[in-house]
Amino acid sequence: MQELRSSEILDKEILSDAQRKIEHILANANEECEKLLSGVEQRVSDAKKEKESFYEKKLMTQKKNLDASLPLEEQRFKVSFIQDSVIDAINAYLFSLSEEERIKMLVQNFHFNFDKKINAYIYGFNLEAVKKFLSKELGSNLGTCSKTEFGKIVIEKDIGLSKNEGIILEAEDKSLRVHLTLVEKISHILDKNRAELSEALFGQGN
Repeated sequence: MQELRSSEILDKEILSDAQRKIEHILANANEECEKLLSGVEQRVSDAKKEKESFYEKKLMTQKKNLDASLPLEEQRFKVSFIQDSVIDAINAYLFSLSEEERIKMLVQNFHFNFDKKINAYIYGFNLEAVKKFLSKELGSNLGTCSKTEFGKIVIEKDIGLSKNEGIILEAEDKSLRVHLTLVEKISHILDKNRAELSEALFGQGN
């Protein structure tokens, strides 16, 4: 009987000791968890501040770039507006001319001094009208006259003309080629007189 009571006392002591150890471990674990959570919160706070600083700097950089680009964009818009207005004025002028007048404008100051057979490729214009004109200028040196399309025989940039018309003269032996086109003529006029055209339209050069 004495041994049984001793065994019960021993069991109680073991359980009590185990309970104290468990409580100690749990207390330490709670401390570690609190430290860990505290560290996580700090890291989250630091990361948030770092990201806010990063995006603030990025926004400032974008704002500076935007502020710097605005005068350039304004200038580009102005140049584009002037260019479009000039082309509109040129298109209105071209529409006011007859086909014969546009043909004469293309060949103005051009000398048809060829000593070989010349073939002609025409686009935009009436084929027979151009053939009749070239027959007077070239006489027996005129070879074939045929229709073509804008940009097919020679590469030309579309500058916004409502009428894309042209005459391309080519020696039968391919030794020479002459471009008498509205795009080439108008581009030359624009390059030479852009400031004057802008002055006439807006009272200032571009």
